[in-house]
Amino acid sequence: MNQAKLSVIGVSVYICSFLISHNALAFGNATRSAINAAGDAEVSTVNDGSIIDLNPNRDVVTTDAGYDSVTSIRVDTSTGVIQGYADYNLPQNQTYPTIEEAGGSTAQGILTLDTFLVGPADPNAPDVVDVTVEMAIHGAFTINNGTPTLGLYGDISATTFNTFLPLNGFNYQALLGFNSTALNTPSDPVTTTFTGVETPLFGGDSMDFAGATADILSSTTDNLDAILRLTFPLALGDSFLLNGLVNGIAGPSPDPGDLDMSDGVSMLAAAGTVDFSNTAELRILLPEGYTLGGTDPLVNNIVHTSVVPVPASIWLMLSGIIALTGIKFTSKS
Repeated sequence: MNQAKLSVIGVSVYICSFLISHNALAFGNATRSAINAAGDAEVSTVNDGSIIDLNPNRDVVTTDAGYDSVTSIRVDTSTGVIQGYADYNLPQNQTYPTIEEAGGSTAQGILTLDTFLVGPADPNAPDVVDVTVEMAIHGAFTINNGTPTLGLYGDISATTFNTFLPLNGFNYQALLGFNSTALNTPSDPVTTTFTGVETPLFGGDSMDFAGATADILSSTTDNLDAILRLTFPLALGDSFLLNGLVNGIAGPSPDPGDLDMSDGVSMLAAAGTVDFSNTAELRILLPEGYTLGGTDPLVNNIVHTSVVPVPASIWLMLSGIIALTGIKFTSKS
């Protein structure tokens, strides 16, 4: 995944749409590979509530690189749901000129929403509120042979723009990854990685972002379950470009005993599956009375009222008080 490239693309799409109109637009993008013996990829983009459904029957491809691949991806720009499947099977040890030649199976879906914040009729309502984007990720790893390289990744990126000063904006990002590789042990078959970043669009350094969180509910091979969240401030009338990405990758396992790469890269026989067909789903939570502009079906289906619309700044202040006083809280769900 090239996160920097995704963000640049998102900013370019936003600037074009901002110059055309101040309205809500939803897009969906899906990519899968391999689709033929040469290992090429299939890419599709839709909008206006359409659905992408690439290889729903999960047909198998036998590649020139010597492995069998099954990839399938579905992106619904109306409901905010991404579903995918990636299967890789290298039946015997093989040496390749480079690691890229060994290939892999990839299924990636992206949902993009370009919209703006609309406030309630109450003139005393706050001009700036916190918006929370959630991505519920459900999936599973299956190891059929050897130690395949398996990964399931979720990424939420929100780029905000001021109505009157479009160049004054920020990019907020939350990334979560589940990984299973030859480095994992039987007692710890899945590892997780998480990053939250805030970046000024035009100048300034990136920094850790406190409004990005990951609630990992399960990280076993047969049950990958998490909720990725991104909370950021947004002013009335300001626009933001939201990207929700899910990527499943199944690939080979390098031979750890092959220390001499001058004669090629040795890969061990391996077979495994990344299955996120149980859906990855986007939700946007807004304080009561606030909405997002436009009539796109995606806006109608994924926007919900937050239960307790407390600004992130208040949470940060409370966390400092709690740390100083030693107060402990328990919650019930």
